[in-house]
Amino acid sequence: MAKKFFKLFFPSLIFIWFLFGSAPGALAGFGISPPYLKNQQLAPGSKYVQNIMLLRSEAEEELRATVKINAPDIVSWITIDKGNEFNLPKGQFQVPMAITVNVPKTAELGNYKGNINIKISSAGGAEGTGVSIALGARLDVDLVVTNVVYSDFLVRAASIPDFEMLGWPWRWSIFSHFLHRASVVLNIENLGNIKTAPSKVTLDIFDITKNRLLESASDSSLKEIEPFATAETIAHFPTKLNIGQYWGRVKVYKDSTITNSYEIAFTIAKPGELGKKNPSLGFYPWILLGIYSAIILFIVFSIFKFKLWRFSLKGLALALAPVGYLLRKLLDMLRLGNISFWRWVAKKTSKYNDDNHRQ
Repeated sequence: MAKKFFKLFFPSLIFIWFLFGSAPGALAGFGISPPYLKNQQLAPGSKYVQNIMLLRSEAEEELRATVKINAPDIVSWITIDKGNEFNLPKGQFQVPMAITVNVPKTAELGNYKGNINIKISSAGGAEGTGVSIALGARLDVDLVVTNVVYSDFLVRAASIPDFEMLGWPWRWSIFSHFLHRASVVLNIENLGNIKTAPSKVTLDIFDITKNRLLESASDSSLKEIEPFATAETIAHFPTKLNIGQYWGRVKVYKDSTITNSYEIAFTIAKPGELGKKNPSLGFYPWILLGIYSAIILFIVFSIFKFKLWRFSLKGLALALAPVGYLLRKLLDMLRLGNISFWRWVAKKTSKYNDDNHRQ
């Protein structure tokens, strides 16, 4: 029994000793996750970022990481966010490292391989308490540049931020149609090698009981996300709803297919009630006000500069000409009717007088 136990667990004990016991001091254990830089769908001109986590079992002192890229054909494509040398702070067991791949537009199609070596040493080098070089790890590089277009995305999260009713003068219809909007914020991960976004997002707004549909709208002009990136895109919807609580039913489309569906509660608050939590409209309202003001000033300037009021009067006269003609005809009819009426009265009066005279 003991012999069987020894055969089963002795290799594991050797591995644990090698990982945690062979390196002295704070360099007892080191690893990386994931241990590769891999993408099979890179298009010429695309950008790809992969996050790597540097892991160590102990963090009693600050360590130094040295990165060496062994991929001659693509070394100029690869950059490390922290540089090729950086420190692992004391007390920090996990240190993130982002590797960015910028594929040139002129890159040849094909499979590119190599590796990235990461060596860990004491930050003090030979003069420190540790040893100069103690541990290392390797990332395998496997990148494919292709001309095959691949488009897909994943919705990581969706929300409808609470917002306030608009104050004066933005609540006027000429402003509110553009400013008073419900928003659906989507966190999108682009899985493809070209820019992409949902083809359409719809929003059905119900009362708080979910029994009565109040408004429905859609937005198909969402900002596109860069290839292999994760970012927010926002769908906007005009609304005339008043202060209160509502339910929004959100549907996210890829072409004609619904990829995601959510039911999210949100609140429309009084002006100033949300404070900093109210989504900012930025400079857009003032830009809109400036556009309206410029249009009005241009119209007034044109009228006086080019004496358009004369043409306006002539145009008004031409527009009213048919009305004037009809009025003249009506007056003529009334005048003829008036003459005929008095002739009829005179005739009746004359006949009445003749009858009396005969009697």
